[in-house]
Amino acid sequence: MAKKLFLIFPILLGFYGLNVLQLRSEPADPPNEQPAGMESPTGTPPASPPVAPALLPSEGKDQPMAGYSSAQAEQVELAFKRNQASRSLDGFRGKGGKAVFIAVWKKILAHYPELKKKHAKLSEAIAQKALAESGYYPRLYGWADTITSDNPILGFMMHLTERNFTAQDFNVNTINHPGTVSNQNAGLLAIFPIFDAMQTIDSVKAAKDAIKAREEEEKYTRMEASFLTIDAWVSLLFADAELYKALSQLESSKTDLNEALQLMEQGLVLGADFYMGRSLAASIEQSKNGYQSRKKVALVTLNTLAGTPAEAEIAIPKNLPKPKKVSKPLNAWVQEAILYRGDLAALRHQIQVQHTEVKKEKDSIMPNVNGFASGMLDSDNFTTGGRSYTVGVLGTMALFDPSRDPRIKRAKAAEEQLRHEENVLKDTIQTKLAEAVTDLESAYRDSEILYRSLMDATQSILMTRDLYREGRKTIADLIQARVYGLQVEVSYLESVARYESSKAKLYFLSGQLDDYQVEKLASELGGEE
Repeated sequence: MAKKLFLIFPILLGFYGLNVLQLRSEPADPPNEQPAGMESPTGTPPASPPVAPALLPSEGKDQPMAGYSSAQAEQVELAFKRNQASRSLDGFRGKGGKAVFIAVWKKILAHYPELKKKHAKLSEAIAQKALAESGYYPRLYGWADTITSDNPILGFMMHLTERNFTAQDFNVNTINHPGTVSNQNAGLLAIFPIFDAMQTIDSVKAAKDAIKAREEEEKYTRMEASFLTIDAWVSLLFADAELYKALSQLESSKTDLNEALQLMEQGLVLGADFYMGRSLAASIEQSKNGYQSRKKVALVTLNTLAGTPAEAEIAIPKNLPKPKKVSKPLNAWVQEAILYRGDLAALRHQIQVQHTEVKKEKDSIMPNVNGFASGMLDSDNFTTGGRSYTVGVLGTMALFDPSRDPRIKRAKAAEEQLRHEENVLKDTIQTKLAEAVTDLESAYRDSEILYRSLMDATQSILMTRDLYREGRKTIADLIQARVYGLQVEVSYLESVARYESSKAKLYFLSGQLDDYQVEKLASELGGEE
């Protein structure tokens, strides 16, 4: 045992030595400070510099940044990640961005008035189908009446139906003057449809197509609500990120100005440089107010869609989505839209409904045939009386109907109008898809360009701060660098927001923004892989 311990001890000692060397070689920067070499002139830790959000274009994200060595790129990205991790908890209380989004989305679907309206129309179409199918079934009617009269004809007829004649009733004087006679009559009448000129069959077919049209309209409206949810969520998410970036830059600028004020009082900084820097910092505060207003508008929009109080809090996720390039030609989007668009499918079913209406008007020239049967009870005392029944078949046919031809022409004109509307909708879909594809590609290219510009701006801030400490740059130069860095960073965020909205819009316009696609986009918008 002792020999084994002597053999293991040198190995453990070697591992301990390696760990000590590794710890000494790592930079000792606190999580919320700048990389080494960024201390303030007064010795106090500086505020965090403007940082890029943790969202990079998906292509080439593992390659070094253009124009930087690997060490420089690592330093800049390390500053971004540290600042992103130190984000304030105010407004970022959501543990899972996807879960928060899904909860908001479901609430919007439950509240969206237009979706409720489409559902009511679907219920109406289903009821219309049941009404049309009722033409296949017989009708049963009942009646009852009581009559009192001294009319000789009515008196004679009542005695006949009541089976209540006596020899005295055939006396001439009695026939001429029957006196007051009463009769109670009750009966049932059944009508059986045999052939109704194809009207019921055509009505049922039209009702089925109408139900399909309403279902497609409801499906399309659900996608519309989903798109509005995503668009409002993206606006809120990025407005909050822009506000945070402005607050971060404002805090850093205040720290720099406080240091410059102390140096100015010691005669180490010119007053003109200090006041120029403070004037530049005011533009950051002005930008902060604008981003604050934008966030409030986005929050009110999302709460209005969900039917909640306008300023109700929503836990915004801390992670921002990463642009993932969607490569698909315009023709593919158009073909998918023709296949999947709910409003286009609904219009096609409406055309079928109107086509059936044309056939229904043409079929109206055929005869209508119904069977009927009735049973009656006649009495003058509710206890005795006569019973009778009647059965038969009745057929009717319009030999001359001047309204038939105009009705057919009107139905055909309505069908033709719907067919033209279908072509117009197809053209509109193609135009809007072309615009959305162009916006998507443009936003992605902009995000790549602005990301590189953001890397340069951030590196410029780091270098300007070093030069400011060395006395080769003024406080105005440093604040100007921060102002420009904020502008570039916000432009980058806006390009990513535009990309995410355009992507959701493309799925909506192509009819593919179903629940599965929404949950897939929710994972990306929530910053989850």
